[in-house]
Amino acid sequence: MSTRMLTALAVGSLVLVAGCSDGGGDAKSDAPPTSAESSPTASQPTYTKFADFPGKDFVTTAPGLQLGVRVKPVDTSWTPELAGKSADAGKHYVAVYVAVTGELADRGVEDVKLKYLRLKFKSTEQPCDFGESGYCYYEAFPSSELAELEDVQEDAGGEWRNYSWSESFLGSNVERGATKVGVVGFSLPDTEKATSFELCGPTKEAEVDTDEFACVPVKAPNRT
Repeated sequence: MSTRMLTALAVGSLVLVAGCSDGGGDAKSDAPPTSAESSPTASQPTYTKFADFPGKDFVTTAPGLQLGVRVKPVDTSWTPELAGKSADAGKHYVAVYVAVTGELADRGVEDVKLKYLRLKFKSTEQPCDFGESGYCYYEAFPSSELAELEDVQEDAGGEWRNYSWSESFLGSNVERGATKVGVVGFSLPDTEKATSFELCGPTKEAEVDTDEFACVPVKAPNRT
């Protein structure tokens, strides 16, 4: 495990938890619920393998590379700081947390970077000057290689929001069959009211043209 990750993860947040116990007899049904039974996080699953995470994924690769990675958005947050970088005044980061595994199940991928991902949406501020009509394609920020990938801990349940993410320009190796978690941030104005987002990335067939990038839906971040 990465020494920068939390040594203990609470089961909480977006994707969580452990099952409820049986109802039992009449005596137990009359008793007040325990704190674990009454907790809203006590009946939600945890995910540690790529296939277990809900949602759609796409295969993306850096230009010139033969092997890509499967990327699946698993969580989002609206945050004033990410990986030690504060957003500019009047802006926040849309942090998109992703599960990552190798394109092919029988082999790993070396030097993986999430540097070419884009956040696609129709801006409520003003039409964008590039991309499809009415769509914006925001590059990852504060840098295009925001944070190295981290191992998924066995009891992970959305706690990647609390990882000690740091800016890194080094790629991460994804071993055969392994699942890792990464984060990319996109700096948006506080006045942006868009609620429908997609995460996009280059493919072997479309390495440069953002209009042709593979895209999957991303949950809109909760701003409260």
